[in-house]
Amino acid sequence: MGLRQGPAAVSLRLPTGVTIGAAVRRIGMDDHTAEYWARQLRLGAGIAVVVTAIGGIRIALAWAPGSRWWLIPVAVVVVLQVATFWAPWNRIVREDLKRRRLLAWWFGQLPVLLLFGMADPDGWLLYVPAAVLLLITGMALWSPKVVIWLGVLSVAGYAALLPTRGDADAGTTVLLVAMMGCVVGLTAVGAQSRRRFDARRQIAERRAETLLNASADAVLAIGRDGIVKYVSPSVEQLLGLPVKDLMGRRLDDVMSAERRVRARVFFADVAGLPTGQSVRTEAGFNGVDVDIIATNWMNSPDLQAVVVSLRDISTRRELERQLSRQAYTDSLTGMPNRARFAERLREAVAEGRPVTVLLLDLDDFKLVNDNLGHSAGDELLGTIAGRLRRHVRPDDLLARLGGDEFAILLRDVPVEDVAALAERLLGAVREPVRLGSRDVTCSLSIGIATEGADAEQLLGNADLAMYAAKRAGRNGFAVFDPTMTLSVLEEAQLRADIEHALEHEEFVVLYQPVVDMQTQRLTSVEALVRWQHPRDGLLGPYHFIADAEANGLIVPLGRWVLRQACAQLASWRRESPAAAGLHVNVNLSARQFQYAGLVDDVASALQDAGLDAASLTLEITESMLMADIETAKQTLHALRDLGVRLAIDDFGTGYSSLSYLKQLPVDVIKIDKTFVDEVDVDADDVALVDAVAGLGQALKMKTVAEGIETDAQWATLRKLGIDHGQGYLFGRPAAAGEIVSLLTRAADVAA
Repeated sequence: MGLRQGPAAVSLRLPTGVTIGAAVRRIGMDDHTAEYWARQLRLGAGIAVVVTAIGGIRIALAWAPGSRWWLIPVAVVVVLQVATFWAPWNRIVREDLKRRRLLAWWFGQLPVLLLFGMADPDGWLLYVPAAVLLLITGMALWSPKVVIWLGVLSVAGYAALLPTRGDADAGTTVLLVAMMGCVVGLTAVGAQSRRRFDARRQIAERRAETLLNASADAVLAIGRDGIVKYVSPSVEQLLGLPVKDLMGRRLDDVMSAERRVRARVFFADVAGLPTGQSVRTEAGFNGVDVDIIATNWMNSPDLQAVVVSLRDISTRRELERQLSRQAYTDSLTGMPNRARFAERLREAVAEGRPVTVLLLDLDDFKLVNDNLGHSAGDELLGTIAGRLRRHVRPDDLLARLGGDEFAILLRDVPVEDVAALAERLLGAVREPVRLGSRDVTCSLSIGIATEGADAEQLLGNADLAMYAAKRAGRNGFAVFDPTMTLSVLEEAQLRADIEHALEHEEFVVLYQPVVDMQTQRLTSVEALVRWQHPRDGLLGPYHFIADAEANGLIVPLGRWVLRQACAQLASWRRESPAAAGLHVNVNLSARQFQYAGLVDDVASALQDAGLDAASLTLEITESMLMADIETAKQTLHALRDLGVRLAIDDFGTGYSSLSYLKQLPVDVIKIDKTFVDEVDVDADDVALVDAVAGLGQALKMKTVAEGIETDAQWATLRKLGIDHGQGYLFGRPAAAGEIVSLLTRAADVAA
């Protein structure tokens, strides 16, 4: 670029007797020159590959079969020459000694050309273009002296070839050699001109850089065609872009498509200003916030460019961003927080476009915090947040509203696509998460809302739908329906009632006898919870267990039942010698079984009751085991280590694998009532129960048939070899006092 030379211009004067070339050599090779050398060397390598390959083709086509073994060394040379493309030439040529050694490459090719010219029938014809290419590549890099020496040796070789291989007479030889000499002269002059031009260019560039290096600001000069004509070295420190990546390129090439449009408009506005006038703005570029001052010098004959000054204002902007992040960003996940989500939701609703809100809540997250600690909970939230991000479009808004609750804002998305997104999110979250030494499996409940008078109502509707998904069994999604409002109110009331019942001990435990199938001797009792509701009377489990499971209250309720059952068995044993061999069975809910503190709860209940662990049998349904068989195995083994007995309840309804059953530390198989109802009349049920009885014997497990109500059922099951039975035939669920009476009567009969 041109620079106006005023009185204050900096000049670079050379000592007397020092040439421009010598001054440049003392300064050292700059980036531009090093890049130029690297390009020329790669070009020379490419030419060498082509020439050598042509020689190989000549050997293959024109040489005698006995001489074609030369193809092997020629091929090796081609491979080596190709490999030089990837050599770090930009670094190598900066060292003067290594650069001088490269001369051997040029001079070493001359004898090879001469020998090939002697050996090949038409080698003297190929010698001339090859030698000229060698001179041209040498002219681009070396001094005139080197080029002349190359030329002299090339001409000498050609003069030797003409009479021997070309059958040329003396006159023809002199004429061709003279023409070759002219080529040498031209390349030598070209080499001298190039060196003088390069030296003056480097001096001019360093004079300009001396002026600009004193400034911490970066300066660019951009021509009318958008090409960068000049970049000050400080741009690399400011923007992280090497000067060589900008010089000679369009500024558009280093900008994103979005910024490119704005930049074109900006420079067009600047170019329309009177000469010398400026425009100031701020922008971000390559992660750096810069203050931009652009001045129009397009009509200046010396510059003919827009001169842009860039100043780093990242510190100030970062402070502003920190303040904004604190106000609108969740510190744990880096996501937008509730305030940002609410703001964006209000804006989206105000636009009048179709808006969809997804409200996501982690199921049972409180159990992770309670059992593994808040650090593990935070790690889990971070992992889940990362998974959710992978399934959300860049234009959508994913936010953490707080705790274990996330929200997604979608625009112009059909309902069916929203449902597909919800399915993907559910699948992503279900994948196990490694927390310390444990694999934790999570699930989501998702509420979807597309209707709402305003942003607040839309978010509230999504919240209602989310709770509907939890009521439906969790690990799923629900779309808002106006009827959900009443359901949520009913659920909230029921939750409050259950909490009140736990606090005021409104729940009671009844015990159903389990007898020996041959003698009808009472061997154990199953603890069954009921609710003595102050208004509705005694309520069975179907009135509250499912809701307690959904809202998480099943864990404290199940803990209470476990403690009551253990304490009651200990009491019976103290009161009656007939209870010495009696066992108690307690059902575990799905949530209880997943609860990390289950083993501690069982140990505590046994210890507080003063009961030996073998007196307690814990019943787990087959479907609970198959939901996560590996985790189930760990939990069962931990319970077995305490010494308690384990039973699979409702066997035959969960599609379990016999291979899994063999791996589980199970003592008892309980046959579901559905297979007992018609066992006395249905051959298929007989066959199935018979198979289970045989399976129990093979695996050394006791079998219990549930729901026995008739003598015919009892007789059939007894004949099939079932060990124990339970049902109304032997006794309905009864209070603790009635069990004492049964024990007493049994003892009197035995006496």
